[in-house]
Formats: sequence, structure tokens, C-alpha cells
Amino acid sequence: MPARHIVLAAISVKNDDMQSNRPAESGRHCGGCVACCDGSLRITVDTQEVKPGTPCPHCTGTGCAIYERRPRDPCQQFICGWLARASPLPEWMRPDRAGLLMLAAAFQWRGLAVDVAVPTGTGPTPEALEWLRQFSHERRRPLVYQLDDEWYAHGPPEFQRDIKHRLDRGEKLW
Repeated sequence: MPARHIVLAAISVKNDDMQSNRPAESGRHCGGCVACCDGSLRITVDTQEVKPGTPCPHCTGTGCAIYERRPRDPCQQFICGWLARASPLPEWMRPDRAGLLMLAAAFQWRGLAVDVAVPTGTGPTPEALEWLRQFSHERRRPLVYQLDDEWYAHGPPEFQRDIKHRLDRGEKLW
């Protein structure tokens, strides 16, 4: 197993807004963004493994060839953080533009929602990363993101230790 590195930044946390598993009400639409099916996320669609370098077999590069009859799990159930109801992510943070896909409230830590940012395409823009770090700090929401082989975690020291131990044991975070 390759070595993993973790870089941590301490903040206190509170549990508040930005839930991902709700329908979009912002009027936003995917448009030409296919970050959720281009292989950035590790998912299985119709028994096909989707992972970096292996996009969904139904992805056209600008949309989904079977959108109207796409599988319930994971496709219909997935809503990215940019599309989430009351998403605080600015318009310019659409995943294909920001280089990252926000999984809002991807998992829980001690009853608190933890946001995860997954790199897409050529990776996150510096502006997107700075916006996320600022959001995490201001809202006191734990945040985890990966760049190359390094993991970055923002949250209280206990959160940092827990994430580091989980990664050291080879556990999946979400």
C-alpha cells in the first residue's frame, strides 16, 4: 500500500447547513458538467466500476446517454454539493470549473457532518481550495480533501487524529 500523508488544520466545529442528499432547488443544473461520472468518484454503475481513468460507460463527455433511465443507485440518489438545496457554493464552483466535486455531509464525525472535496479533471483551482478552506473555517465545518497522495483535514485536533488513524488503517472515509 502506498504511503499516505495527512496535512491537518485545526478549527472548532458546529453542525449547520449544506446537506447534499436533497433535491436541487437553486435552479442550477449540471449543464455540461460530468464530474460525477467521469471517474473522479469511485462508484459502480450497472456492474461497471467507475474510477479515475475509467468513466461511466454511459458518460458522453457532456452528459449521460441514459439520463432518463439512469440507475437509482448511485445516479438518481446522488446530488453534488453544488446542486444541493441552499448550496452555499458560488456559481463559479461548478465541479467542472472548480476542479473539485463537493460531497457535502459525506460522512459523520461525532454527530457532525463532514464535507469532502474530491478532485476532478486536472484538479482543484487555487481559488476553489481557498474558498473551501475559508468556508470550513467560517462555518466551523470539518473538511477533508485530497491532492495527489496527500490528505488535508480541517477540524478540531480530535477530528484530525481520528482521520489520520482511519487513513493509517487503510479505512475509507466515506
